[in-house]
Amino acid sequence: MQDLRVREIGDFAQVLKELYRVFFKKYPIFKPMLINAILYGNGNYGLIVTENKKVIGKYTIFQSSQGFLVDSNIRDGINLKFVLESKVIIDILSNRDVFAAKPYKLMRYLFMLLSSMTVVEKGSQTNLITGEKVILRPYDDSDMPYLLEWYNDYELNKLAGWSSGRVSASKLKYNMSRSFGSDPMNLMIDNLNGKPIGTIQLYDIDEQDKSCKLGIRIGDRDYWSQGYGTDSVNILVEYAFMKMGLYRVALRVYEFNGRAARCYEKCGFKYEGRSRKSAYIDGDYYDEILMGILKSEFLKGD
Repeated sequence: MQDLRVREIGDFAQVLKELYRVFFKKYPIFKPMLINAILYGNGNYGLIVTENKKVIGKYTIFQSSQGFLVDSNIRDGINLKFVLESKVIIDILSNRDVFAAKPYKLMRYLFMLLSSMTVVEKGSQTNLITGEKVILRPYDDSDMPYLLEWYNDYELNKLAGWSSGRVSASKLKYNMSRSFGSDPMNLMIDNLNGKPIGTIQLYDIDEQDKSCKLGIRIGDRDYWSQGYGTDSVNILVEYAFMKMGLYRVALRVYEFNGRAARCYEKCGFKYEGRSRKSAYIDGDYYDEILMGILKSEFLKGD
């Protein structure tokens, strides 16, 4: 039996998706059987290909807004895996028209898929996301002195698009309880020694469009221009695509913040447009630069 190539695995994933769409339309009673795949897959699946029960290939299949993308190994963080014999894959690719006309013939493959499926339980929420330079973690009450300093810093607030003005500890604590306290994707940035150096967020998460926005603030100036922001953005974008199943992450940066724009470009974000004089900050109007990254771009390293 010839080895399957990455392109053929991608074709198989696309064909299987189309065929089972026909199957479940005709036999909707069977759809609840895939509830684990829906809950845990997030559009990313591991596929182990065997021949006579011997492993001949391992793949990660990513479902992006531009179709299926395939990596020739199983990435860390994949929560759902299947095992299939290569002859099954070749049969489905070779006889797609037959299965489309007679979807009941897919029944045996459905049970084969389900019996081979393994699920790794995900934690209830984000705990730690570790990079090369930083650790992202949930907010703790002990972080309040750092936040109070950063959110009363004129320069930091301007970079974030906020008008000047001081915030009291009680007001900030209330704001934190509504954002950091309730939203698991509002995170603190620590260096590897556990010192808080900033904050980072995914917000406006749209489950239907599989998109969100990103914001970051490196509050400790000692950690500017040393790669801490880049590492933070990279690992949170990876989390968004690999763990949350999102297809797109967007952000905005103001025209006077070239340092941040260069960081985002280094992380793979693309320039998407410019909103002219749309931000009013401390008595002046500024352009907003719109940037974004797609899951397909992240996986390909474009």
